[in-house]
Amino acid sequence: MENAMNAVKSLMFPLAILSVLAAAPAVAGQCKKIHADLDEVSSTTGCNAGLSSCFLGVVDGNHGLRGTSHFAADSAVSTSPATSPNFIIYSGPFEYRTARGTITARETGVTTRGPEGVVTAYQEIVSATGVFAGSTGHFFVSGHKTGGTVETFVNGEICRP
Repeated sequence: MENAMNAVKSLMFPLAILSVLAAAPAVAGQCKKIHADLDEVSSTTGCNAGLSSCFLGVVDGNHGLRGTSHFAADSAVSTSPATSPNFIIYSGPFEYRTARGTITARETGVTTRGPEGVVTAYQEIVSATGVFAGSTGHFFVSGHKTGGTVETFVNGEICRP
């Protein structure tokens, strides 16, 4: 009898672990790697209501990230760090508008002062609609700017519920 009890006890721990793993959401399997080209132009027309300027763009990526974009910084640091005097740090809402839904992310990045130079940013998904509703994830954006045009590459992931 004691041997039977010990056998049952020795099976209980692995079974408990398996039941916990089976109940856990499979988040990693629902995440999709994103790769996209993003071309934006500075604009004073077509911006969201109340904005006098913005960046409007076209995104061409995988997993449904194809459509247009809208960005307008809502904050910026006017004084650069002494070690990087030519850079501006900024943040604002970034929208990817696709035929399947909209992804809104908070973009925080740095760019060189003036019309020529580089840009790099981190975007964290804060809300989404359509097939993207409930999604989480992030994107890294980097590229260059020439005049009022910004050409970047987007790399990251979208995790759907």
